Amino acid sequence: MLTDKSNIIKKIHEENKSNPVKERICIASLICSMAKNFANELVVVGGSAVEFYTAASYMTKDIDFVAKDDFRIAELMKSLGFVIDEGYTWYHPDTSVIIEFPKPPLDGDIKRVTKVTTDYGTANLIGIEDIILDRLKGRKFWQDNNNLPELMLLAHYDRIDFAYLRSEAVNCSVDDVLNKAINDVENYQKGISPYLRNNLYSEVDLINKIIEELEYDVPLEKIIEKLSKDEQVSGVDPEERKRYLRVLIDQSNKIRATLEDMKE
Repeated sequence: MLTDKSNIIKKIHEENKSNPVKERICIASLICSMAKNFANELVVVGGSAVEFYTAASYMTKDIDFVAKDDFRIAELMKSLGFVIDEGYTWYHPDTSVIIEFPKPPLDGDIKRVTKVTTDYGTANLIGIEDIILDRLKGRKFWQDNNNLPELMLLAHYDRIDFAYLRSEAVNCSVDDVLNKAINDVENYQKGISPYLRNNLYSEVDLINKIIEELEYDVPLEKIIEKLSKDEQVSGVDPEERKRYLRVLIDQSNKIRATLEDMKE
């Protein structure tokens, strides 16, 4: 049996009440190190890895581990005072951190893990390239509309293996969204664009949106009001977006022609 360490989670929690991010990485490093004692390999994936790589710009209460196998995992978790529910999620009475073990294999290269050492051991985090790919797949296939890939690209730009990243992106069918993300980050770095993720509608897209609404008999002012609240329209606030939209409408022959047709 593993030595009973059920009080150590409470100790970590008490030490890091004002720093929940450090609490999670300490717990992760403890569990990774304990698993390694019996030749199991755990890798932190998902939101916990994103939290680390974005310096807590994204935060989560979960820690997700992918294990080499399930050998003695339950024994390890129980020795730390965790209990499991019917959904195979582990909870502990002395912390709000919850632990899950998504099914292996690791969706990434085990040789690219980032090692983070704390007073409680060393945590293995999925490699920066693989977690960027994971979030890009979420964007393309599950409509995760956030700028986390760009944040990670920007923060770790000098250490990223772009050859690997681009090659794997092709294999995952996300090379188009990766190329867009890299381009946006590089334009932001050079001062060409104020947007880390330039997700703005093109003028063509906006014109088509406006015409589509007009053809459903939506009044023009209501269209402008609605679009002024959409952050994918150029402008820092609704008033600036309204001004932009009115200029676009005045200059668009297609919109003017649609408006003329509606008068007839």
